[in-house]
Amino acid sequence: MLPIKNSSFISDNMAEENTLDEDFEDFGEESAEYSRFNIAISKDQMEVIMCPLTGVIDGGLADLEEVLEACRRENIKVEINERLVEKQFLISNPIEITIGKGIKPEDGKDGYLEFKVDMSAKPQFIPKDDAAVDYKNSMQITLVKIGDIVADVIPPTEGEDGMDVRGCTIKATTGSKARYFLGEGIEEKDGRLIATAAGTPSFLDDVVMIRRNYVLPGDVDLSTGNMNFPGTVVIHGNVTDGFEVISEENIVVNGLISGAKIRAKGYVKCAGGIQGKSKAEIVAGSFVAATFVSAATIVAEGDIVITKDILHSTVSCLGELRLGGSIIGGVTTAFKGVECGELGSESGVKTIVNIRTHYRQEKARELANSVMTDVNAIFEKYLIWSKTKSFNEAEEKELLQAMTKLQDLITRRQMYDNRVAKFEAMVFGNKTAKVKLLGILEADVSVCSPYSKYTSTTPIHGPLTISENNFVGKMAVARGG
Repeated sequence: MLPIKNSSFISDNMAEENTLDEDFEDFGEESAEYSRFNIAISKDQMEVIMCPLTGVIDGGLADLEEVLEACRRENIKVEINERLVEKQFLISNPIEITIGKGIKPEDGKDGYLEFKVDMSAKPQFIPKDDAAVDYKNSMQITLVKIGDIVADVIPPTEGEDGMDVRGCTIKATTGSKARYFLGEGIEEKDGRLIATAAGTPSFLDDVVMIRRNYVLPGDVDLSTGNMNFPGTVVIHGNVTDGFEVISEENIVVNGLISGAKIRAKGYVKCAGGIQGKSKAEIVAGSFVAATFVSAATIVAEGDIVITKDILHSTVSCLGELRLGGSIIGGVTTAFKGVECGELGSESGVKTIVNIRTHYRQEKARELANSVMTDVNAIFEKYLIWSKTKSFNEAEEKELLQAMTKLQDLITRRQMYDNRVAKFEAMVFGNKTAKVKLLGILEADVSVCSPYSKYTSTTPIHGPLTISENNFVGKMAVARGG
């Protein structure tokens, strides 16, 4: 056997999908006469080709040993398929055939980002474990928290070099690095992309970022489910009946809010209006702005601005309430006052407007009263126990639990009383709140404060102002704004 087969450059390329043995076919009948051949090397230096010499009797390569010797002279380093060479000498009609191959280089693979979370920024259906599917809560937006791993950066590979038939190295091309840019809310650390802000992950135009604003092109319905997002939510459609949208920042609805719950730590804007159906609840840590409000509950830490009317709703704010239309029915509470077109209706719908009233003070009073109800229940039970000469073990245990609960209730009552006193000071100091009316003050409209009340009995045409006289503690109606 020739040294070529034992050389360190010998290729194991014969194990590739298209091996030289697979090129071996029955090219004709075996012949008693031996054919003559020469060898050639392909232009790309990747194949050793055995070529028959037509009509040649003398000269050329006449057997396997001569072929191998010719390969040595040509400095061929790859393995020669001796079985295929020998077969060529035995068939009557030999053709050109490859008897040795170089090794093609395997280029490196490009680097890429291996994402650990969904990057589509669309609601995904995530069913719960229970049998009944709750579509309102099964559709969820992908959210990440600060410190969450968004993606692993997979580096490119160098690839494997190849070799031509003469043993010359063919360099492989190293893969390209992953193409990406760091956007808002993303940092790279130890080969990972990590969120530095809470929000929805996004990968668009090679930019990885955490979106603090979530934009929904359509409606909030079964296709999206309820929404709970740490940033601002912009909804170009409607928020339909029975659904809920919660935001740690602001909520903007360009359509209609219909029988839905909206909660934002910032402001709430609704261009299409609020059709509450006695189910809608809007809670904002800042202001609320809408076209109209009907049969809804609204609570705002700041102002409430309504373009048209407020109908049969419960509205509370710690700022001013300003609207271009009428307030008809319901209870309106505005700590700093109200400015509107008209109050009440010709049909005499009972309408209540509170000024200088802190809705949190009323809530604190309610909580304090509920605590006293529990305290009184314990005292009544204690009076019954005090008449008993002896207690069994269960009664003693129940008495100890009641005493512990009583101490907790007393602490809570003191906390609520402190809140009431704090808000009382704010209410007392607010001496400028008033109702400014441009149109008509209808009958059966009550304007109240914590200290006084005025109820209209007949319609009064405006413009007029209703305010509280701080000296006498009564409401006064004055012409003009």
